Amino acid sequence: MRFIRKAITILSIIPVILCISTTRSLGTPTEKVVVASFSTSIADQEDAVKRNILIASRKINGSVIAAHDNFSFNDTVGEGSAENGYAPGRVLYRDRVAMEPGGGLCQASSTLFNAFLMAGCLIIERHRHFQPVSYVPLGLDATIKYGKKDLRIKNPYSYNLMVESRMSDSSLMIVITADQKPPYRYEIYTEEEEVPVPVAEDADRIRQGISVLVYRRRYQGEKLIDSMLLHRDYYPPVYLR
Repeated sequence: MRFIRKAITILSIIPVILCISTTRSLGTPTEKVVVASFSTSIADQEDAVKRNILIASRKINGSVIAAHDNFSFNDTVGEGSAENGYAPGRVLYRDRVAMEPGGGLCQASSTLFNAFLMAGCLIIERHRHFQPVSYVPLGLDATIKYGKKDLRIKNPYSYNLMVESRMSDSSLMIVITADQKPPYRYEIYTEEEEVPVPVAEDADRIRQGISVLVYRRRYQGEKLIDSMLLHRDYYPPVYLR
């Protein structure tokens, strides 16, 4: 049994001015602080998937999560249907790949999930894929299915959080901002453990089962306050028949 610890390095909470707006009365400039940021690569994705991610990105961009309020990916993005403009793209169903409208939305939800983790948000609902995905580390994916599986979080702060979604030809970036600096910064790390499983007589195993523990560390300055186990995922072995 092999045991591996992996540290996931993501932007810490630092009082960085992201943008200046003049939306307050009398045009008073408002400084926004970067709470967290996370990006994934879309460089190798097919055009239909990029189109779907772009549609989701535009719907996510500008979302405001009020103090102590909840956010729902499905409520924000809507159903990944042809009627909503989504193109057929690759979708992972258990151990097979299918083509259906909305393929690629799980990359948008997974990117958003990691940004929320780093922002210190409370995770109300999150689901893993049946198999690992290429765009985020094990244990840090978030699959969605409209009406069945959602990504839902709660803003734990006494002030609003704003979501900015930026997409280029090669990446999708989610930036979480606020009007003030949160009291803590967060760090995510994972522990992976291979789980031996007997090989079926009529199949060749190409990957062991993997168990993943995901932790979130909370810091005040450079001082570690606590470390919390967020969830444990299990990805079953892959066989070639």
